[in-house]
Amino acid sequence: KSIDDFSAVRGTTFDGGPSNPYDLRGTGRGLSGFDFRKRFTSSLLYELPFGHGRKFLGHANRAADAIIGGWQFGGIITLQDGNPFSVACSSTTIQNGAGLLCRPDAVPGLNSNLPSSQQDPSHFFNTAAFVDRLPGGATLRWGNAGRDVTTGPGIIDVDASVTKSFRFTERQYMEFRAEFFNIPNHPIFAPPGATLGTATYGVIGATLVDSRQLQFGLKYVF
Repeated sequence: KSIDDFSAVRGTTFDGGPSNPYDLRGTGRGLSGFDFRKRFTSSLLYELPFGHGRKFLGHANRAADAIIGGWQFGGIITLQDGNPFSVACSSTTIQNGAGLLCRPDAVPGLNSNLPSSQQDPSHFFNTAAFVDRLPGGATLRWGNAGRDVTTGPGIIDVDASVTKSFRFTERQYMEFRAEFFNIPNHPIFAPPGATLGTATYGVIGATLVDSRQLQFGLKYVF
């Protein structure tokens, strides 16, 4: 868990800063834009034990080794919680002075984070948890909603690679590589729109990671 007043260069596009320039700590203190509670990442690289000089078929001739030897498989899996973000006002005309961020008011008793079963790209968080201004108080003032109190979508990503080496001499070989990104080809969403009163408020309109991509390469080493 990371807390700061402003994440600066390590922040994200959706990270909010202090709203009151005269009270940076009071209106800026909150979760860092790069905060995420849990992350698991693991990778593997496995060379198949077939072909010349290996455990199985180690005495294969050159032709057989060109087919069965030199294969290697790799993979990376990433599981991560989402990053926090701040909700902004729909109009700066309700804010007192030239604050750094027009922040709304938080509706008492409402949590902006929905259970995962209720999260949907068209309504990712509880949009009713914020209003431009609650009744009462000065007309022009800073909102009381906290910084980065809502958590965005997490990441579930699986990548893989397959390589094959064709060895000509001890120092010269050719390597073929195939790489696969986001193998399940499911959407890994970016944070939703976070400005009150806009058509994209609470709506996810983009992905953080591209859909499945494949790339191939051929490299000659000498």
